[in-house]
Amino acid sequence: MLICLTLWLTALAAPDDKPEATSSAICRHVKTGPTIDGKLDDACWKEATIINKFPAFWAGKPSTDSTQARLIWDDEALYFSATMTDKELRAFGTKRNDHLWNGDVFELFFKPSTQAPAYYEFQVNPRSVILEIPFPKRGYSFEELAAKPPLGMMAVAVVDGTLDQPGDTDHSWTVEGRIPWSLFEPTGGRPKLGDVWSFALCRYDYGPEGTKPVLSSSAPLTQGSFHRYEDYGALKFEGGR
Repeated sequence: MLICLTLWLTALAAPDDKPEATSSAICRHVKTGPTIDGKLDDACWKEATIINKFPAFWAGKPSTDSTQARLIWDDEALYFSATMTDKELRAFGTKRNDHLWNGDVFELFFKPSTQAPAYYEFQVNPRSVILEIPFPKRGYSFEELAAKPPLGMMAVAVVDGTLDQPGDTDHSWTVEGRIPWSLFEPTGGRPKLGDVWSFALCRYDYGPEGTKPVLSSSAPLTQGSFHRYEDYGALKFEGGR
């Protein structure tokens, strides 16, 4: 019985059975960053690589192409955008560093070094409310870090539908944001050309009241935690085309 169980678990873990995720991506350097208005009509976004593999990896659920994200950078900041299909637009939180994950939210995690414990978490909800947390290490007090003064992140979300109105017809929401390199000073600030950071782009997508949210991530996570940075993908900072 033990041998059979071991073989069954091994089969479940076989690479061919795993949903496709984003093990690596490129963050392209641009001359001029976008205007942060949630419209995604700036020319610089055309330089970006599209990241669209967002499986619920630990649950064995494949990507549905319902999330398309982009990352670019210039000398001043890291920029991100995402367009997400969503049939039930819901949001939680009205002030910076609220528990935004209790509603629809787009999340970004960056770990500049695999040799040091520090990493960063950022979130934006459909109300354009942000979360910016520089973790010195995993497990550090969230409330202590959330109480720190603003660090300079900004973001704008635009919804195609109506927020928090069950039963109506919603379509999608879009987010665009800017994270200044000064925010990354605890781990060395702005990267150099060719540097590689660990990263994960993640999403909470809430459905009708009483249902559990769908959690998805670009990273090939092996456990149900977005803080599982051992499984993050590799983000390489490259120059312009």
